[in-house]
Amino acid sequence: MPKSDQGSEEQGRAALRAALFVHRRAPLSRLLGRRGLGPYRGYGELLEALDRLADRGAQLSLIGRSVRGEPLLAVQLGAAAPAHGGGYREGAARAALPAQGEGSLMNGAPLAGAHHGRGAPDGADEPAPDDAAVPHSAERAGPPVRRGPGGAAPRERTTVILSGIHPLEWIGVETHLALLERLATEDLGGRSIFAVPIVNPDGLLRVEMNLRAGRRRYVRGNARGVDLNRNFDAGWYERGLVQRLIGLVSSPGSRPGSEPEVEAIAHALSPRRIDRALSLHSAGGAVLYPPAHSLWPIADAAEHRAFAQRIARAAARRPYRAMSYVRFAWGVRKAGLEIDWLHDRHGALSLLVECSRGELGLRPSRLVEPFAWYNPRKLDDAAPQLVEAVLPFVRGARA
Repeated sequence: MPKSDQGSEEQGRAALRAALFVHRRAPLSRLLGRRGLGPYRGYGELLEALDRLADRGAQLSLIGRSVRGEPLLAVQLGAAAPAHGGGYREGAARAALPAQGEGSLMNGAPLAGAHHGRGAPDGADEPAPDDAAVPHSAERAGPPVRRGPGGAAPRERTTVILSGIHPLEWIGVETHLALLERLATEDLGGRSIFAVPIVNPDGLLRVEMNLRAGRRRYVRGNARGVDLNRNFDAGWYERGLVQRLIGLVSSPGSRPGSEPEVEAIAHALSPRRIDRALSLHSAGGAVLYPPAHSLWPIADAAEHRAFAQRIARAAARRPYRAMSYVRFAWGVRKAGLEIDWLHDRHGALSLLVECSRGELGLRPSRLVEPFAWYNPRKLDDAAPQLVEAVLPFVRGARA
């Protein structure tokens, strides 16, 4: 392991253990089970799951900190991570990104007029060993690939997985961790997995605090009340007719990437060659693809649709829906979403899975509990099948 990667991993484990010391509490699942809300783990228990993954060989890195200083931890599996992109230095993440409006680069891509979804310049890239089996993905080189000193090999293809963006959507986090447990046993070949299971730790902690205190509260944003899934630099703050009439339901932040959680992800991903991206939410029972901020279909909609339909058929006994996000949202444009940003900025095949269908049932306690709106009572009804459904996509298989 390169020294820079080793230092990053040590920093990640140290940050994890410090957070575990602060947040170790009695299991939340016992309390939720008595209230009919399911066996979901609290923040400290989720950190313990990350610690176990690291013990099994996953590389854990600190990519930033939340508004309230919680560690933003990335799990990396497979091929080695880029030496210049895995670490985090306190106070340095913002300095690493050019200021907006300077007309140069943001998050590793031009601010306007660029789309990296269809290949690199001639001679800038060489096919990965599995490219013959994945003809469409072979064209998805993301930002141009540059060889390192001495003609080092180009960067490996990376699958990005995100969850815990919206703090009430715990089924997405549990599915994500189950997926990582499975991937840790797989031979990934030349592929790298870069996963951030808890993008919004401040929000998740607030939900846990409410659950332990018996308070029924709806929480969607981070510690500043910003919806992180409206803060990415993809059509940020664009509004359709409906939003202009009724206003924005949630805050998108003061500018694209204004929130440290989003900025940390953008910085960590900037040097990577991303061709697959998966974001796990809940609870619409759907597999969605770009666009969200535009009414016009993307050029590679057919390729996205093929993957979405394959996952949708395998996700549950009653298949999920597969469609573009803007159709799922009844034609209402949603700006600043991660799937648009990962597609537009990195050229990735980008999918968002709305895990489960909520399954409220007839219990009054669930009908008035926001946590129950998003999370099924039985984890085994959703997570295992979803893991099997998304696994081929994450590993880079063809549709």
